[in-house]
Amino acid sequence: MTGERFTQWSDSLREVEESIDSPELRAEVARVRDRAREVRVDYKRHSKEPQWDVVQAEISKPMAEIRARLQQEIAKRESTDALVPIDRDPVPGRFSELVRRYYEKLGGDD
Repeated sequence: MTGERFTQWSDSLREVEESIDSPELRAEVARVRDRAREVRVDYKRHSKEPQWDVVQAEISKPMAEIRARLQQEIAKRESTDALVPIDRDPVPGRFSELVRRYYEKLGGDD
């Protein structure tokens, strides 16, 4: 957000956005990119250091969720072994920890 390579990073994110087929995912990438640009503008205009907790919550975490969804989509398309179920919907981010613990308990010796 504050570095010299922000423009390059933002351009790369735009390229990712343009290459995504899903309108929902494309919109999410655009939202994250716009939010990052807002943080950058505040930094440049007002010399205001970003609120890193906000950057984490509104940029980093959503990007990690987007990356996971894209990896699943790529795996579905490239898989010849059908190891990834075609109809599996991604777990919403706010429930991912609960789902992880649920499956750990299912697989545990308890």
